[in-house]
Amino acid sequence: MALGKSKMAGSDILGENLAPGAVREVWVRFPRLLGDVVFTLPFLGTLQARWNAVAEAKGARLRWVAVGHASGAALFGEAKEGFIARTLIEKGGEDKPEPLVLRKAWREHPPVAVINLSQSVRLALAARLANIPIRAGIADNRLRLLYTHSFKYRDLPIHLVKRFAPLLESLTGSPRLQWLPIRPGLFGGEGGFEILRKAGWDGRPFVCLAFGSKGASKRWLPEAETWPDLARRLVAQGLAVVWLGGRDEVAQGAELAALAPGSLDLCGLTTIPQAAALLEGAYGNVAIDTGLAHAGAATGSPLVCVNVHGFEWQMTPQGPFVATVRPAEMAMDAAEPDRDWALRSDRIRPGRVLNLLHALAAEAAGAALPPRLS
Repeated sequence: MALGKSKMAGSDILGENLAPGAVREVWVRFPRLLGDVVFTLPFLGTLQARWNAVAEAKGARLRWVAVGHASGAALFGEAKEGFIARTLIEKGGEDKPEPLVLRKAWREHPPVAVINLSQSVRLALAARLANIPIRAGIADNRLRLLYTHSFKYRDLPIHLVKRFAPLLESLTGSPRLQWLPIRPGLFGGEGGFEILRKAGWDGRPFVCLAFGSKGASKRWLPEAETWPDLARRLVAQGLAVVWLGGRDEVAQGAELAALAPGSLDLCGLTTIPQAAALLEGAYGNVAIDTGLAHAGAATGSPLVCVNVHGFEWQMTPQGPFVATVRPAEMAMDAAEPDRDWALRSDRIRPGRVLNLLHALAAEAAGAALPPRLS
């Protein structure tokens, strides 16, 4: 019995729909949050490498389009054209593209594939209405019937990065993921260094500190003590200190920077690609478990993640030089009663974080990084 297209490997369907000289788009809809977007990068990079090879063999070319929210897909906002040709930021509400509008827009030049790595119904429905040859997405939200290739994502006892392996296998024939580093050569963001120079950077090695989070349980308390203490230690050792954060962290960033004289406050001044470029160019980075921690780890630079709200091993930052430090879950001192065995972030000392950072930096200086995909 001949297999239907829904049973064919995505690479085979791709080849059938490419003609010599053709330029076709692949739309990828990313999750909402930056950390979740970073977890999709090994899937994206591996899929690109394999599908671009299929297109090249056909004498065709693929243009990759990133779609998503400003909190996550903005990571691709300054990407190089050969990597991500354009980025479409959804602003929410009435600004979200409606399926019928998308189908009309695709009438003359439809994508060859639409891959939905989020819970977006609009894009999946638009792809089905437009009869896009390859439609892939998460099956957990009852959208399976809209897809030619679907996969289970939720509630699996594996890291989020590896959850994309079955989808990769159905689209390329192999589940093997390859690391895709966040580097300016692909993602842009070089303007971050000009912002850093304007803030007073004199060229010395620097460490980026990312302290902000909307989740109170993630914070390294007491913040007016832990972060400035670490910053002052770094400055005393001859390193520059750079505070990174979004617009929501501007006020707190100014307060922390004032407690660490000589440090450089860039909170609210950089785009996500610019912040990522600085994380990549740093001697090392320290962050709580938030989007910039995942981005920093994925650059390949040393990163210490201060994780104070649980193991969350399925979502730990992924990179070649990453260490996660956690407090003990119960008091180790009889003089410090621990009523609920709750995690206590004040048990993580700045000196411990500093020692870990230097150890990772030493390891990175003497180790070879995984091969680049750029």
